[in-house]
Amino acid sequence: MRRFCLWVAVLMLVVSTSVAWGSPSLLGPTGLLRVPTADALGMLQWNAGASNIWASGGPNESNLYANVGLLPRLEVGACRNEFEDLESETLLNAKYAFLKLPGEIALAGGVIDLTDQIDRSAYAVVSHELGAGVISPHGQFTMPRLHVGVGGGRFDGLFGGVSVVVGTKADVMAEYDGEDFNLGVRLPLIPKVELTAAAMNSFDDFGLGVAARSPW
Repeated sequence: MRRFCLWVAVLMLVVSTSVAWGSPSLLGPTGLLRVPTADALGMLQWNAGASNIWASGGPNESNLYANVGLLPRLEVGACRNEFEDLESETLLNAKYAFLKLPGEIALAGGVIDLTDQIDRSAYAVVSHELGAGVISPHGQFTMPRLHVGVGGGRFDGLFGGVSVVVGTKADVMAEYDGEDFNLGVRLPLIPKVELTAAAMNSFDDFGLGVAARSPW
């Protein structure tokens, strides 16, 4: 916990002067909570963050990560992953957006942990907007997006999720990561910095992360 708080403090100092982007998952690559989406960073866009997952029945997990768009559709990143009382590992990740039709459907493929330090996981994922947004007395609900993918390694077959932005502020996410169901919300803290909080592992675990994005 102390190390996670230090990471967050450093991150806030670095990016507090920074001015749509692909939000990182709690594990690094752009996505929801644990699962990737078909979104990818644009050329020279970047994000960086830190997260911690407190597990009720196992070791706690911490991550320190950064991603950058090297090409218009290619995102690469690295994540320093550490489980409590175990040696930390550096995971290299890559994602390529094969297809992106504005307001419709996107397709991407990628690999998490390219060098197989823990569990190399190749995947393909499709993201699609579901109908029009609606307006309620509590604000606007943007078009909900469905994300469905298949992968090996940590995904163990099919995975998927749904995300909805409420009132242009809160990004509410629900997902199945191939093993467990997770529910979370992503909220702005200061310009270009977001907080993610999640109930994970079918509500047995709790995750918290802070991420910053490029100013362009």
